[in-house]
Amino acid sequence: MYSGMRIQSLYFSPTGTTRKILSTIEKHTSLTSMSPADLTLPKQRESFGGKVEGHVILVGVPVYAGTCPLLMIEPLNRLEGKGKWAVPVAVYGNRSAETCVAELAKILGDRGFKILAAASFIGEHSYATKEHPWGLGRPDQSDLETAAKFGEQVKEKLFSGPSEIQTSNRLLNFLTGEMVDSLPEGYHRKVADLIKGHFQVAFSKDADCTECMNCSNVCPTDAIKADLKEINDDLCIRCAACMRVCPTSVLSIPIPPETTKMLDKACAVRKEPKIYL
Repeated sequence: MYSGMRIQSLYFSPTGTTRKILSTIEKHTSLTSMSPADLTLPKQRESFGGKVEGHVILVGVPVYAGTCPLLMIEPLNRLEGKGKWAVPVAVYGNRSAETCVAELAKILGDRGFKILAAASFIGEHSYATKEHPWGLGRPDQSDLETAAKFGEQVKEKLFSGPSEIQTSNRLLNFLTGEMVDSLPEGYHRKVADLIKGHFQVAFSKDADCTECMNCSNVCPTDAIKADLKEINDDLCIRCAACMRVCPTSVLSIPIPPETTKMLDKACAVRKEPKIYL
């Protein structure tokens, strides 16, 4: 029944962590891989019409303050499931995935997908440093081994021949429940505004810019004008992708002391991936 089935990844991954996790999962399903739908950059999201080619779709996003990134809500709501299988995956910085996996599952279910499996994985927190190692170095070897095993489990479940409707509905109901139904209107916008209220990316006056344009090239919202050393604060989502690719540490994002204290406490204990089958 499932001979020749194709798998395709769809993701938003400013720092590459979500892409790495999904790539590992996809590889170990041993299904035929399709070109990924990378929705990280603005033009990619704007041109995305919602059609996906795989029989199984891996959908991955990083967790922003416990939720799905606001700018992915619209592209995800363009998806055309048409009864295909979907596997939602959330990647968070060792604090909490909160409602993100459930949000993805609900969106995908509403768009006509059947939920085959789901997972949350840990990646290095966007603002991690040696002094504040919030998930520093994650995903590590153990995480990638779990992702590989999850890929194998996805294939095993796909080929096990369970009742498609029962499997999909049971997992979807388990993941969503009252958690997502109770989210207030405008929730994702409020979360995005909350993040902006705490952090602000800026060009340092004490470091030399090489004008390599790396920062503007990777910015998922076109917020950076590297030649002018300007950042559109309204567009910036504080993803830290620019900081990761800057060769001279020109860009920085100061963390308020109270937020640092909260994250030090919340991220003190190593979190592990969670698998839902």
